[in-house]
Amino acid sequence: MFPEDFLTPRLRARRMSQAHLPFITEMHANADLMESMGGTRDAAASRRYVAQNITHWTEYGYGMYVLEDRETGLPAGRAGLKVSTSGGRNGIELAYALHPGCWGKGFAPEISRALIALGFRLLPVEVLAAVALRSNAASRRVLEKVGLRYVGTTNDTPEPKVRYEIRRAEWRKLEGV
Repeated sequence: MFPEDFLTPRLRARRMSQAHLPFITEMHANADLMESMGGTRDAAASRRYVAQNITHWTEYGYGMYVLEDRETGLPAGRAGLKVSTSGGRNGIELAYALHPGCWGKGFAPEISRALIALGFRLLPVEVLAAVALRSNAASRRVLEKVGLRYVGTTNDTPEPKVRYEIRRAEWRKLEGV
């Protein structure tokens, strides 16, 4: 259903696979990056993460991609759509994490817009969601910039997350569809 890989103007997105484990492990060990996602993860947790995402692709036909900067050819991060029960709600969630060397380049809104478009074009859903730590102002700005609106907070501990959503009708207006 979803493409194995696709391009945005500045990124190449490739379906997450076992071959991406070294990069994911490096990302998960980066304290600056993982501060906004609950802390660093060890190699075993990274292996589980990759395995879970490979399984997600098999079960649902979509999932996480590993991103590459098309100009440099270097890994830039990961992003995708996933089934989630975040905040006690079932739904499809937009998720992304960029390597700190790629922060501030506009990659997060670029990949988010592409994934939202794929989600509404290829999935029979009326809403796509996303969450961010309340303290992650940069991620919250990205979500608002691409059209998601704040709808509440979760009861997650130790820090609650803020929940955002975009409805198909809202996306159509933004895209002029």
